[in-house]
Amino acid sequence: MVGQTDGRFTDGARGDDCLACGPAAHSLETLLHKYRLVVEHTSNMVVITDAQRRIEYVNPAYSRVTGWGLDEVIGRRPSQLLHGPQTDTEAVQRVRGWLDQGVPVVLAELLNYTKSGQPYWAQLNIQPVHDAQGVLTHFVAIQSDVTQQRAAREALQASERRLAEAQRLARMASFECEGPEQRLWWTPAAADVLGVDEAALPVDLAAHVGGVHPDDRATLEDAYRRMAWREDGYEVEYRLADAQGRARWVRERGYLLPAEGAMPSRLCALLYDISSTKAAQDRMAYLAWYDALTGLANREQLQALLQVRMDTSRQNGRQLAVLFIDLDRFKTINDSLGHHVGDEVLKVCGQRLRTGVRSNDLVARLSGDEFVIVLTDIADAGVVASLGTKILAALSAPMRIEGRELHVSGSLGVGLYPQHGDTVSELMRHADAAMYQAKAQGRNTLVFYTPEMHAHSARRFELESKLRLALPRREFSLHFQPQYRACDRSLVGFEALLRWHTEVDGWVPPDQFIPLAEEAGLIHQIGDWVLDEACRQWRRWAEHGHPGLRVAVNLSAYQLRDPALASRVAAHCERHGLPPDALELELTESVAMHDPRTSIQHMTTLRERGVCWAVDDFGTGYSSLAYLKTLPIERIKLDRAFVNDIEHNPDDRAICAAAIQIAHALGLELVAEGVENEQQLHYLAAQGCDVMQGYHLGRPMPADAALALVCQAIDPAGAPPPALP
Repeated sequence: MVGQTDGRFTDGARGDDCLACGPAAHSLETLLHKYRLVVEHTSNMVVITDAQRRIEYVNPAYSRVTGWGLDEVIGRRPSQLLHGPQTDTEAVQRVRGWLDQGVPVVLAELLNYTKSGQPYWAQLNIQPVHDAQGVLTHFVAIQSDVTQQRAAREALQASERRLAEAQRLARMASFECEGPEQRLWWTPAAADVLGVDEAALPVDLAAHVGGVHPDDRATLEDAYRRMAWREDGYEVEYRLADAQGRARWVRERGYLLPAEGAMPSRLCALLYDISSTKAAQDRMAYLAWYDALTGLANREQLQALLQVRMDTSRQNGRQLAVLFIDLDRFKTINDSLGHHVGDEVLKVCGQRLRTGVRSNDLVARLSGDEFVIVLTDIADAGVVASLGTKILAALSAPMRIEGRELHVSGSLGVGLYPQHGDTVSELMRHADAAMYQAKAQGRNTLVFYTPEMHAHSARRFELESKLRLALPRREFSLHFQPQYRACDRSLVGFEALLRWHTEVDGWVPPDQFIPLAEEAGLIHQIGDWVLDEACRQWRRWAEHGHPGLRVAVNLSAYQLRDPALASRVAAHCERHGLPPDALELELTESVAMHDPRTSIQHMTTLRERGVCWAVDDFGTGYSSLAYLKTLPIERIKLDRAFVNDIEHNPDDRAICAAAIQIAHALGLELVAEGVENEQQLHYLAAQGCDVMQGYHLGRPMPADAALALVCQAIDPAGAPPPALP
């Protein structure tokens, strides 16, 4: 049996007597000495155990690495000394299983611990030793400290993982192509980049090129040839079909890596998935020429193509027509039903315009609710008028949006080339001016441009510019027209009427600047000022002893659709101490009936807070009594058109009498407007009219004059108001 003393090998059975055994013994001793030198000076750890795996010998390298001396380990098992908390128990069990079966352990790696508790990685090679009869006698283990190699390998693996993850996140992969077979070696992210299963990745360069879109294949092949000839890099973009057959854009950048040592030259390439980038570029290119909502041509495409078609018309001596279309009261749809409904309306209108013209005609959306149609090869203006009429009819047909039946009309202006302009900007400007003239003529109509419209358009632009400065320049004022109770001739209140006076233009009629304020988006600012000023003047009347008067303010459709109307009105009343029932808000029939459900909702909110409502111009709109009775109103105002001729026209007298009866049947007061003589006053009072106003009773007057009238009405010494029967 092999033994040891002081770290040196000896023959434990025969001792030193074997040294006298002749030349053969001497040769054996020399050989053993060499073996001992190898074992004791090798950098590998050597451990010899008995058949029960108890340590009999460890070499100095073992003690140097583990810190365990020979005298500390004899008779103990290696696992008792070297295993620790992070040692892989499954790996230990595998090694034990092999040793139990007498199977050699080859190149097994295991995490061990030194005497001081420091971990290190050991590579194990354990060989079972049998005697001449085949009986297991020993195990010889040679261990290598591979901690540094393990760390380097793990660092490399981590780096490869990070690279693979970076490539995956960057939608990037790579391949190497080498050998005469041109076989491809792909990185793990390649399947994601190409959009195929890993098993479907091209195995060689020919298969890779064959998978490229036929229109792009020649470009990639040329890149490979140039690289082979010049040994230069390349970059090319092409399309591939993914697993679902969808086109995927890839950018490939490669170079030829020259031969080095045993490594042959090879093609190395990076591939990027640029599908999203290409889609974004295509989307940007599309949006540069098309409207995103309707798919129609946009302003840029319109201007470019209009110039081309004008040049063609000039060469051919033919006419061209520009139809400028603006939807009527489209802002009301956005304000009352929401922009999502407005967007659907624009889509439907765009489709109707496109199907209403020839395939070679151009339909564009400029912005908002403005559309332009360019008609080429026009024989005469009559053809344009006929087509324009059909377009307006198509626009005004009912459309169903989100369960609602909506009616939309348009105003259409026409500019002809070359009669109405020989440049794009001039022709567009004149067609736009004609469109505004169509709106002025009642909307839902067609108007051809005339030179006089240019002055009107310039005037409108100038007026809008001045209107934007009217509030800061304090050019607005309120005039007040008194209202009297018919039964006892008492003053019950005033209707507040907005007036605008400029130094240059003087008094601007409300029917000119109110629609302009609505179109320019100024109506909310101006409406707030009117409400605040009306409440402030009521405060003056109250301070002079007449708090029971009522002040009436007209609202536009845009104000009624404003979700913040109730809070705005409440803020003005609170600021001036105005009881809500002292404020009356007036709406025309058309405004109240445009969207009855929304109108009722907003009106009810304010009515619950005490604000009174009145329907103005009763009888001139398109209301139904069924809807009218559902509105939370207290009075209706009979339009002056029915009062104007009641002393001569029996039909007007019948209408006035019927209106009074209807109002009373609905529990409402009736206010007659436009009372201008004694006969009208007498007849209305006799029919039971509740309240009257008109020039015969009092014209609209400035705020100070209204205050004087209030003081006079409550001063017994003052002159009484006009006598009422």
